[in-house]
Amino acid sequence: MTASSAEIEALLFDGNDLSNPTPGMLPAIFRDIIGGLDAAGLAYAVVGRIALALHEQARSVREIEIVVALAADEHERIAVLTRATQERFAAHLDPRQCEHPIVLTLRPSTCTVEAQLLADAITRQWFGVQARLASAEHLLWLWCHTEGPDHTMNASALIVGGTVDLYCVRGLLRTTDDVEESGQRRLRLAIGDAVLSTTSSFSRFMTERRTRLDPNRVPIWQLQRAKAADSGER
Repeated sequence: MTASSAEIEALLFDGNDLSNPTPGMLPAIFRDIIGGLDAAGLAYAVVGRIALALHEQARSVREIEIVVALAADEHERIAVLTRATQERFAAHLDPRQCEHPIVLTLRPSTCTVEAQLLADAITRQWFGVQARLASAEHLLWLWCHTEGPDHTMNASALIVGGTVDLYCVRGLLRTTDDVEESGQRRLRLAIGDAVLSTTSSFSRFMTERRTRLDPNRVPIWQLQRAKAADSGER
């Protein structure tokens, strides 16, 4: 299942304050920073829940996360781009001006796997601009490689979607894992959560289906067997 940026936009509202304009400003902020990256000629890939929606059902998004290809002496370039966008959208990005601001994170790629993440990024029309989004495999690798409050939930959702190559992700983790194999452990936990979620959903579906059936209904196979038996007796 794949969603679209339009489906993300449908979720951009503040449930506690429907008049709050900040959630709805995320697409404009996204377009602004992507435009800056394109103008600067920088290779990048969007990660996080914005990219998850390319591979699975859209979920609520309050953060823009982007990995950028930079040389060691170029880190100031993304700092300048980030500050420019933050100044233009200060009312929605500055925690001093907004109670629940949108979080904008740009960071340089840090390893060979992230360099490949950038190379394998998928170009799509997203929030009205051409943007490069991380592949399902690199998203899952990232969420298992690093810890974060929503990483397990996001990883499980991606696995349930069935679009990710788990063998590929295991291979990526083997090249970056620590001695305790924390990434492999997180992947196993995410797979377990995905299986439990799917099993639970299927069980609930079957329970609801059974309650909708007429208790006096006779399955067709029983009717056919009874009919055959009657024919044989005659």
